[in-house]
Amino acid sequence: MTPSRVVRRRHGLLAALAAVFFLLGLLGVEHRDDAWLLNVGGSVHDLNGDLRVAWADLGRDCSSVMRPVTGSPVVAAALTALQDFSPPDSRSARLLAADLWMEEALDRRLPPAPPQPAGPGAWVALQATFDDLEPVVVLVRWGPEGAQLLPQGVWSGTTRPWNAAWRIRGFLKDRADGVPDALLACLDPHPIFEQPPMPLRR
Repeated sequence: MTPSRVVRRRHGLLAALAAVFFLLGLLGVEHRDDAWLLNVGGSVHDLNGDLRVAWADLGRDCSSVMRPVTGSPVVAAALTALQDFSPPDSRSARLLAADLWMEEALDRRLPPAPPQPAGPGAWVALQATFDDLEPVVVLVRWGPEGAQLLPQGVWSGTTRPWNAAWRIRGFLKDRADGVPDALLACLDPHPIFEQPPMPLRR
């Protein structure tokens, strides 16, 4: 190998090392709450949450979950339960999305009325915004007594910088007993849950 080629190779190696060290200088990890975030040039990313959600979404089966139309009786009853949950602020609840899970014994079409006392039930994962409250994801059980919102099945606020699906699904799974796994696995939070929090009211 000629001296000039050796010099070129050394210069190439030095340039590659400089690029690696530069990139490493941009990268860092940051511990917040109960997990780690990747810091890339001052911008934080929930790489762990992103990977977990991507993996979970590959294997999920959403055939038992429906996204019903806004005007369906099930969704209307769930939204009313949310509006009645903590008035007066909850009265302004506006629907973003709704996922419906019904027991197999129910007709897969949207029923015109809530199930009878002897019949099976349904669950709704409702996403909503308000005039003066943070956005929410709430779990509503729809059964013999109508729509019942689970107080322990309420996520309120944004998740930034965390992956919204990972954070919200995990939170609700840990706190809401009896909720069908498929409903939570197929919950895809609206993009508003990854936005900055609402400004504080004066």
